[in-house]
Amino acid sequence: MGPKPKTRNPSKQRRRIYQAHSFQQAKLMSVRLSKDLQEKYKVKHMPVRSGDVVYITAGDFVGTEGKVLKANHKIQRLEIDGIAREKADKSKILYPIHPSKVIIRRFGKVDQTRKKILERRAKMPVEIEEVDISPLEAPEEE
Repeated sequence: MGPKPKTRNPSKQRRRIYQAHSFQQAKLMSVRLSKDLQEKYKVKHMPVRSGDVVYITAGDFVGTEGKVLKANHKIQRLEIDGIAREKADKSKILYPIHPSKVIIRRFGKVDQTRKKILERRAKMPVEIEEVDISPLEAPEEE
């Protein structure tokens, strides 16, 4: 999946997304970083993961910030804590949000894989600061 689609037909474009390999689907789930994270780490986009704190920039829930509960690569949607809609029987269900409509404010769990991605994209060694990690997912010190 390159940046430019090979066809203008929307049904073929959707089919290419749905039939893409898992590594391609994960790459399509890249999300912009907030301005302060972009300046600090010299990276503009990162794949979103569950546990990240995101800010919604478009749609009905614009201006809302929440923690990503689930990142569904198959349908390219994020389930975010606090973003729900009410059904006819007054029960609430999580409302899926497309990754293009959010920006990452804080990282969830920063493991070696995510650190390597940051270092590779920034082309320099990176030290992750504790303020950039969500407090609910912060690693415990022993």
